[in-house]
Amino acid sequence: MITMGRRKQQLVMMTIMIVITIVLMALISDAKIINITNKLGSKKTLIVHCESVDDDLGVLAVNYGDFYHWDFEDSSLFRPVVFWCRLALEDGRLSFVAYIEQEGGGGYAVMGYDVNETGLYGPNMYDEWRKYDLLHPWKRIQFP
Repeated sequence: MITMGRRKQQLVMMTIMIVITIVLMALISDAKIINITNKLGSKKTLIVHCESVDDDLGVLAVNYGDFYHWDFEDSSLFRPVVFWCRLALEDGRLSFVAYIEQEGGGGYAVMGYDVNETGLYGPNMYDEWRKYDLLHPWKRIQFP
């Protein structure tokens, strides 16, 4: 039988409660929430830089097991809200569109992405079933 240590159980429960709170907040308001989780391995830090035309969220380091999230509302009358992100490792880079406002509003309140050794996984915004799959593999960088 596999057992978790008490500290690890507390961390898992705290993470579950945070995610539930975030989802409930999004459902109550019209807020949209994006989560990017580092599942690369215990020694790897993920560098994340996300922005829209109106908001630069800055460059952040996300440790293994941690997630980075932000919330916003579809509020632009003149153009749809679009967020894109660039992710970096010591030897890899990738960029992707994290959110595109759907015509007439609506869409998912929470978008979750996972990053591992293969690349970026998440819901495919261009698939009607929003299939969770590998969206972007890492572009490996080789140094001479």
